[in-house]
Amino acid sequence: MSGLRELGLDFVAEGNWEKALACFAESVRRQANDHRSRMLAARCYAKLGENERAVTVLHACAEGLLRRDYLLSGIAACRQALPLAPREKRIRETLARIHARAARIVGGKASVPPPLPPESLYDGQVTSDLMTLTGSELSDTAISVLASPDTGGQADPEARPPLPLFAELERDAFVELVELLEYRELQDGDAICTEGEGGDRIYVLVAGKAEVSRRVEGQEKRLAFLGGGSIFGEMSLLTGSPPTSTVRAVGDADVLEIERKDLNELARNYPSVPQVLATFAQTRMARNIIATSPLFTPVPEAERSDLLSRFTFRGLQPGEKIIKEGEPVNALVLVLAGEVVVQKEDPGGGVVSLGVLREGEVAGEIALLKGLRATATVAATRKTAVATLDRAAFEGLLKQHPGLRDYLDGLSDRRLKQIGEAMRPIEVLDADELVVES
Repeated sequence: MSGLRELGLDFVAEGNWEKALACFAESVRRQANDHRSRMLAARCYAKLGENERAVTVLHACAEGLLRRDYLLSGIAACRQALPLAPREKRIRETLARIHARAARIVGGKASVPPPLPPESLYDGQVTSDLMTLTGSELSDTAISVLASPDTGGQADPEARPPLPLFAELERDAFVELVELLEYRELQDGDAICTEGEGGDRIYVLVAGKAEVSRRVEGQEKRLAFLGGGSIFGEMSLLTGSPPTSTVRAVGDADVLEIERKDLNELARNYPSVPQVLATFAQTRMARNIIATSPLFTPVPEAERSDLLSRFTFRGLQPGEKIIKEGEPVNALVLVLAGEVVVQKEDPGGGVVSLGVLREGEVAGEIALLKGLRATATVAATRKTAVATLDRAAFEGLLKQHPGLRDYLDGLSDRRLKQIGEAMRPIEVLDADELVVES
């Protein structure tokens, strides 16, 4: 089927929407679950001025994707239909069923998917290849194929397919959010987001793959690959900092984007949205920190989630101080997203910057280990998320995981040496402020 689709895309590039429609419809006639071709055929109908038929095709596409539990792709199909018919009831009803399919219910099970329309608009009997047709004959025959349901791939009623963030919203907020989404189709090598630029939106990779890279010593270094269903960018959106990585499409890919201004608009109508977003971000930050922070390396992997659950999440505004020089340190501080700067007063009344702490790095451990007051101030440079572990919980943690004490003692020694060199000849007693070394 991909051959017909590729041929159709060649016609799209030429602006020959009728020929492209014939190719996409023929592909669906031969294989009803070719929903990519359905979406492309809907675009052809729209370009030919037949919006109603475009919406009908996208609705059939969304229903088939829902039946197969491709929920994000179903959302994408609905999103493409809404600008063509903003008040279309059937599209909104399908979105509501997508939300219900993924919503959390008792026992973690999903509700049974709703039945598909009782009548099939297409009986499978096409006597000629659609690519030989033109004009109204093509349009009429193609719609009978493209509007027919995909009856395969029955969803498992015992499973709740993942739909991060979207499923946590109340239904009406979810439907309104879909209206605000931007849908993008990307080709191989297209940038989804660029390191150091932007930071005002969340990205959802609906279909396809993407490569994550970062510049290291002037060279582009590949970090990971993302698959369909991946969500990224939420840390930048929440902290106001630009992305720390570049993400590019690998082959063709579809992406949904959520801008900060749209989330703010949604929050005005639905007060629950900020808390849903915060909870979602905390969960993802926790997962990332558990996987990457040196603090968790000495802890068995199966116990890391329990360890992080003892921390308390907290947001810092730019300039807000989490540790103040000369005051007691009552908690270990773990940076989740954003960054904090560490500064120390010098004898001349000035301030010396000793380092910057970023994701996965900690502060306050020496004061907790040695019972000292903080000898430096730690403050957020921008909107930052941290997690804190109070003194009692910290002491209990060291007893439970002796390897963690070994790591923190080693870190303390390195920090004491570094701060001593930075402040020489001043005597240094504490070094909470230096950057964690992996």
